[in-house]
Amino acid sequence: MTRKSRLLAGAAVALLLLLGGAEIARRAADLPSLPVLADLQLDLTPRSQTYKLYDANPIRRSRHPAPLPTALRPLDVELPWKEGGTLDVAAFLKATHTHAFLVVQDGTVVFEDYSGGYDAASRFASFSVAKSFVATLTGAVLAEGKLASRQEPIGNYLSGEEIAPAYGNITVGQLLDMRSGIDVDERYGGSLTSPVVRMYVSTDLGKFLAGLNGLRFAPGSRFEYRSVDTLVLSRVLARATGQSLSSYAQQTLWEPLGMEQDASWSTDSQAHGVEKAFCCINTTARDFAKLGLLYLNAGRAGGKQVVSAAWIEEPRQIVNRGHALDYRDGWWIPPGNEADRDFSAIGVFGQYLYVNPATRTVIVKLSDHGVEQDEVLTLLAMRRIAHFVAGKN
Repeated sequence: MTRKSRLLAGAAVALLLLLGGAEIARRAADLPSLPVLADLQLDLTPRSQTYKLYDANPIRRSRHPAPLPTALRPLDVELPWKEGGTLDVAAFLKATHTHAFLVVQDGTVVFEDYSGGYDAASRFASFSVAKSFVATLTGAVLAEGKLASRQEPIGNYLSGEEIAPAYGNITVGQLLDMRSGIDVDERYGGSLTSPVVRMYVSTDLGKFLAGLNGLRFAPGSRFEYRSVDTLVLSRVLARATGQSLSSYAQQTLWEPLGMEQDASWSTDSQAHGVEKAFCCINTTARDFAKLGLLYLNAGRAGGKQVVSAAWIEEPRQIVNRGHALDYRDGWWIPPGNEADRDFSAIGVFGQYLYVNPATRTVIVKLSDHGVEQDEVLTLLAMRRIAHFVAGKN
């Protein structure tokens, strides 16, 4: 063997040892595969399509799909935007890197736009829009009597081996309203030093939850947005129903809502199958819209009372008189909503499911925009669109 060959062989062995060590460390830390980690760090896959990188539980389309009627018309309206300016709809969609935009007024699709090679059959990752689905499932479990009340402590469902004893008296309602105090910092970005990012990429969410024990504040004492609250809530729902979250969602939402396309809910791994309840439903714009329609139709869909009419009123009870967003029961409340009582699911990178009861309008916006970017402005633009399509200029 020549000296060059020996050097190459030695380099190859060193590389294999390095990769082997990285693989051992990855598995010990419950992280996804090295190619997935590299993809996330380098942004190789668009954020709205990152569901393709993970294992997932399937959610089958409804046996009785209910296509939305369509009567498209132009949206010739100026939208309020930055520094007191305005944008037309096309400029608004371009500025916010929108791939799918759907406006449903009184149950009919009146505007639909796709870009970047996507279409009505394309799936998108929900990110935190999933929290509003989990909240709705909570309402369904309460309606079925499988949870006693919002005040019920989660220690009634999760053992001391699953969650720290300090969390046992946290209530279902505190998790819904993000008032638990469970200490998992919500800093976004690609770094694995961020607790919420570690939760997002974990291949063993049960182990992740069992390893938590800190409280940032006394449960119920204040609001602080934390994705971990929805994850814990989802484990309570799974225990209360005796079903996986995705199975219960298919039975309780997908079937009566008449979802037209197969969907999925990303999981930590094939081995554990725990849904990333805080982020990762993957479906189409039209099927996302149907959750909003449930809230416009007093909780009824497919001839079934999915959640109670009183539950449907919950997100509207807070009237936001400030300049920031309020939060209640898995939904965000925009400023100045006294007349509209509108509310929205919001996901990082620009995912929205906006509901306006006053105009009977639902708007879905699926994007690759930015981290916590332009939320209030986007919701005010959607409110303007809702008024326009309802003839309330």
